[in-house]
Formats: sequence, structure tokens, C-alpha cells
Amino acid sequence: MLSKFLLIPFVLAALVFVYFTWEVDYNYMWWAVGFAVASMAIYMLGPQINWWWYQRRPPELHAGLRHFINTHSLFYQNLTAAEKTRFRHRMALYMEANEFMAQGMESVPADLKGVAAASAVQLTFGLEDYLLNKFEHIIIYPHPFPSPQHPEQWHASEIFEEDGVIMFSAEQLMASFLQPKRYFHIGLYEYARALRRQQPTLTFPAFDENSWPQLQLVSGFTKDLIEKWVGLKNIDPVAVAVAHFFVFPERFKVVLPGEYEGLAGALRVGRGLENG
Repeated sequence: MLSKFLLIPFVLAALVFVYFTWEVDYNYMWWAVGFAVASMAIYMLGPQINWWWYQRRPPELHAGLRHFINTHSLFYQNLTAAEKTRFRHRMALYMEANEFMAQGMESVPADLKGVAAASAVQLTFGLEDYLLNKFEHIIIYPHPFPSPQHPEQWHASEIFEEDGVIMFSAEQLMASFLQPKRYFHIGLYEYARALRRQQPTLTFPAFDENSWPQLQLVSGFTKDLIEKWVGLKNIDPVAVAVAHFFVFPERFKVVLPGEYEGLAGALRVGRGLENG
């Protein structure tokens, strides 16, 4: 990280002038203080310095995660070479910008971080603001979990806007990423909910309780099945529609052509949906 490299010479200079102050002349103290203050400033501004550096020289995904995404993300496979590079860079920056926290396991494995990041980046790929920085804390549980908002319901995913938190069960998140036509994609679903709160001016087509029969025609998933998979009632039909838009684009365009165009316009996405 750039901030660490910048910090080293300032810390060394401060130590050198502390030595000179002790051994040579007390007036060297002011140099020691100056370098110490500069070191503290670099340390405090480390995240901003690193982010500035990463934006100009985005890190590349490591080979294993790159292979994983190339193998399992149809959206990524359908991008041009330049778009694939932008997708990978956005994934890496998303993982750098957000805090991943494990609950019930020691740490969040790299593939789970990658699945969460790929879901977010796929959703926001056509948008300038892709980080969803109102939701900087990604909490991963190994299995369905209760939460303060739903203490008696073990569920697979949730967002909590007040604390900027998105929560996932690793089991359901991974299954829905690897087999999205078999298991409802909770990653796209929760990030769609987060996006609507992050950018409330985006205009989405109207979906409500009357839309479930058509959404079922698109995906084959009933409302009850989705509620059972997520583990909560009051499922958001707009976010469900967004998930189906990415997973079943061809069927979506046949069943809901106007809504398809509306979502494509709102999310500014076209390439990557072919042969979905």
C-alpha cells in the first residue's frame, strides 16, 4: 500500500532526529516533531492515500479468483476484453473499499468476497457510482442466521441501512451465484435493495404484489419459494425483478418487454445479458 511506503522515510527521519536531539543538539527536537507530525498525518490519511493510488492503478484480481469469475459468471463471460478488465478492476476496488466481517467463522474466504463483489459490480456495471458506499460493511455467516431486526427468523440475507450493513449466509450466497437459475440470486437481490437506497433518483419500472405471476413466468420461482429461500416475508418485488433481469434476460424480455427496457435504461446495461 502506498501509504506504508510513504510512512517509512518519515518515521525513520523522526527517529534520526530524536537521536540527534539526544546526542547532539536539543534544537533538532523541532525536526523530530515535524517528521513525527507528518508521519501521524500520513497514517491517519492512509485509507484516502491508498484509495487515490488504487483508482489510478487498480489492483488485479489474483489468478484463482480471476479463474473463478471467468468460469462461473456468464455476465462476465459475455463482456468484451476491455469490459472484462473494467469488471475485474471494479471488483478489486470494491473489495478494497468495503469491510468484510465474518460471523461464526474465523474469516471471510476470498471466493466469498469475490462472489459478493461480483454481484455488486454486475448490478452497477453501467453506473458511474458502483461502490454503494452507504453499505460499507459486508457480514458473512456460514449458514442462515437471526438478526436484531429478525431475531426469531433464520434467514439468508438482509440489509440494514441505519448501520450500512449487508448480511449474507455463505451457503445461500454461493449456491445462488453458482446456480442462479436453480437458486434465487440473493446477492443481486440484496444489492438491488441497497442500490435503490443508495441512489433513490434512479427510476425503476413499477413492480408490486400483482407482479408475482409475471415474475414467476420469467424465472419459474414462486413468491413462496423465494420467501422460503431468503427466510423472510415481505420480499421486495422490484429487487426480485432486478435479479431476474440479470439471470433470465431472454425470458424477461419476452414476458415483460417494457419492464425489460425500463430496467436496462435505469441500470444502463446491455452487453453481458446475451445468452443469459
